[in-house]
Amino acid sequence: MIFLILLFTIFAIYFLFFSSGNLVDWQLKLYLKLGLLKIDNYKEGAIQPNSLDVHIGNHFAIQLNDGSFEEIVAEEFILKPGDFVLAVTKEYFYFGSTLHGVLQGKSSWARVGLYVESAGLFDSGFEGVAVVELTNQGKAPLLLRTGQPIAQMIFQKNLPVLKSYKYKGHYQGQKQATQSRMKNVVEKSKQKIVREEELVRG
Repeated sequence: MIFLILLFTIFAIYFLFFSSGNLVDWQLKLYLKLGLLKIDNYKEGAIQPNSLDVHIGNHFAIQLNDGSFEEIVAEEFILKPGDFVLAVTKEYFYFGSTLHGVLQGKSSWARVGLYVESAGLFDSGFEGVAVVELTNQGKAPLLLRTGQPIAQMIFQKNLPVLKSYKYKGHYQGQKQATQSRMKNVVEKSKQKIVREEELVRG
């Protein structure tokens, strides 16, 4: 009998904390309560069956025609068709060594033409707000307001990592709409275009 109880306990611990798969609503609440996951500024009502709704913050970085970015702080922002902007979530995340996150857009926004990207994975050990890349692929301007649900974070369980993101991450601790750490990408593209135009002119 003791052996069966021990076996069940081991299985329960494995199932709750170490098995693969995403956190469902009750697991997410449990992780938050136990401190295995910490999120500043989250709303309990934002917990969905398989994700957490995240909300737009008030810091934006708008890409200009020359590829540079203009940063603004605003409670509302109008995203015109074809425009590209970096925005932040109000939520500030602290990922432990056994969790990573994937941010996805919401279907309601997609159906009015808003494309939401988060540049991939939030690695184990990441700390900071999430930066989302927003593009208006529709034909009408879209009004973005601080506090609106903009995307959904999916939390995935994993085995403890050997070296977490906090030791090597470029965007660790970000609090604003941080721009790409890659250098001279836009400039090189512009130079290539100039060279191609010169070749065409002969």
